[in-house]
Amino acid sequence: MRRSLLLGIFCVAIYACFGALADSSSAGTIIKLDLGNDSAQDVFFDGATLDTIDDGIFATTGDQQTSAEFLDVLDSEPAINTPPGSFTLAGLLPSGAPTVLGGVLVIQEFTDGTFDLYGPAIGGNTLLLSGKLAKSTLVGPHGPPATGALFTATFGMFTGGTLASKLDPNSLSLSMSLTDINSGGGLMVGGPAAPLLYPFHADVTLNIAGVPEPTSAILALMAVVVLAAAARRGRGY
Repeated sequence: MRRSLLLGIFCVAIYACFGALADSSSAGTIIKLDLGNDSAQDVFFDGATLDTIDDGIFATTGDQQTSAEFLDVLDSEPAINTPPGSFTLAGLLPSGAPTVLGGVLVIQEFTDGTFDLYGPAIGGNTLLLSGKLAKSTLVGPHGPPATGALFTATFGMFTGGTLASKLDPNSLSLSMSLTDINSGGGLMVGGPAAPLLYPFHADVTLNIAGVPEPTSAILALMAVVVLAAAARRGRGY
């Protein structure tokens, strides 16, 4: 009877362990931000760094006011709509010269960069999540249509905020859709010597992705080990 009970508990623990490991390994979008839900431009590349534009609203800590929808491991968090939260993206540095494929498609690598997402000012501008990016790639047409996309090519790190404890710190990825680049002019590349990506501004929507923190999987694995040892002692090994 005791052996059957231990075997049943052992199987349940293994199931929980593999379930937790599966959950922790499946990346998904955890936050959707709509910085572009206004008439003003959201991001600016000045030839040296790509950053969000300060909207001049001093009540909010971040550069850009934004709504926020929480998904996946963060789906229990209430959405931020009215009043809005705020968001800052800063310090993305171009890495090398841009490539123009076939004269029509611009590809520019970036490195570094950070982001900070804050709750509404009415709640004290609480830092919800911050992160450090690694390598990113910007892709878009050379000239019109004035659309493009930036996505992280290497996992970054979640570095702080009230939501950080729910996430694997090394699972950050970010993607950004750009519209109305240069008020319709699109991305441009030129220069007298090595090609350069010219400055631009754009409206954006942005997704942040990550996976759950691995604590639940570790605890389940520890439970398996403890129960296995108890089962062995019960059999007199």
